[in-house]
Amino acid sequence: MKFKNAELSAALPACPEKAKELWYVTHPKVPKALLGPFLTAADAECGRVVMRSSDAQVTTSLVDGIDDITYGHAANNGSVCRAFARGAAHG
Repeated sequence: MKFKNAELSAALPACPEKAKELWYVTHPKVPKALLGPFLTAADAECGRVVMRSSDAQVTTSLVDGIDDITYGHAANNGSVCRAFARGAAHG
């Protein structure tokens, strides 16, 4: 099948394939996630470190897809928690 540039761009999604799971920081005493969503387990682990609670846990939730707003929010959460975790390690 041959595509022209416009047809090809219309046939392909605007964004590359995104994560199919989101990560959260939870605590057994709280019924919902305290931090999240995150795109990676490593970012969620930074959030767990920032929480400074030995009972905090990293959990995951499988999703069919992630919209652009949630993706941006999760990327920002990871960035912020990485920055705070670096500060906690040096301070």
